[in-house]
Amino acid sequence: MVTVIPAIMPKSLASLEEQLTKVWGHAPRVQLDVMDGIYRSEKTIGPEMLNQIDTVVQWDAHLMVDQPEKWIKQCVMGGVDRVFGQVEMMKDKTAFIADAAAEAMAVGLAYDIDTPLTGLAEVINDLDAVLLMSVKAGGQAREFDDRVLEKIKEVRKMNKRITIVIDGGLNEEKMKECLAAEWAEEIAEDELDRSTGRIEFVVGSHLLTAGNVEAELEQLRLMKTH
Repeated sequence: MVTVIPAIMPKSLASLEEQLTKVWGHAPRVQLDVMDGIYRSEKTIGPEMLNQIDTVVQWDAHLMVDQPEKWIKQCVMGGVDRVFGQVEMMKDKTAFIADAAAEAMAVGLAYDIDTPLTGLAEVINDLDAVLLMSVKAGGQAREFDDRVLEKIKEVRKMNKRITIVIDGGLNEEKMKECLAAEWAEEIAEDELDRSTGRIEFVVGSHLLTAGNVEAELEQLRLMKTH
């Protein structure tokens, strides 16, 4: 089964509740996209607001903000389980990784579609996951950028077991392309089945605008990978 994580981008507590209701009971993990109006013009609620919601979902926080390393405390306040920081605005990757780990949060670095993976090899063994944007970070309903496929291959060459998270512009066809790229060659069915445990997909507007969110989510999870 493919791992699909719904993404929400709320600008208020009411919006958070509304968007979360659409995936309530259908997804064990939800990603909160966090923007401060600096890295991208949009501005959302902060991760600390998650403590206002009574829910059993596990939260990912994708920090598209200035100096993500300064946002760890807000993530802790909100009960975030896994945090991703955009490297483009990060001044100290080591501090970000260490501070998140010290709070018992899983931690990952996020790379925008135009950002090379420079410096990732030096820290990848300290990470739980790597998030690769397959669209320009900070928006929804954008078209999948095939350049991410080469990045998937790069990450997998650096580390055979780390979780790769793909975010943006996804549908069933593009998800299959990502799974195939993970192995960088035409692969056997059993290998493809094993790969689905180490690559995850973040889906936002494609999922939230579906007529039946539960059915769409299940279709993506159960898609034929070969």
